[in-house]
Amino acid sequence: MVKDSYLTNFNKLMLGGSFNNSRQRENKRDGRRKFTQTQRKEILYQQNNKCSRCHKMLDPRDIHYHHEKPWASGGRTITTNGRALCGSCHNIIGHEANLKKVNKKRPERSTNYFGSSVYKPQKFKPSKFDLF
Repeated sequence: MVKDSYLTNFNKLMLGGSFNNSRQRENKRDGRRKFTQTQRKEILYQQNNKCSRCHKMLDPRDIHYHHEKPWASGGRTITTNGRALCGSCHNIIGHEANLKKVNKKRPERSTNYFGSSVYKPQKFKPSKFDLF
């Protein structure tokens, strides 16, 4: 039977350590995405059982826990990065975040004479070789 350490050294040698690099990238992200029950209670206590956006009292059946810095972007699952929201506020925040992502990808648009949207034409920059 071949030892595991021998296999890992063999993989490093043959594959240039590509497995190690992918593991290092995975370890940068927090492994736990959901807040624990203790963290949830602490977040609610810090916010006096109110929504952090609209400041209404939270219904225990409709509490959503949100990461300030998104978990997918490297945000950690700790109480300082979390906040409690009502369901409607959580949907609004999620929708706003998605709109920001979409708007970054779109080029600027303008409307033509008939009201339909068209891409903005690039401004004409005359060079010294253009004759008028």
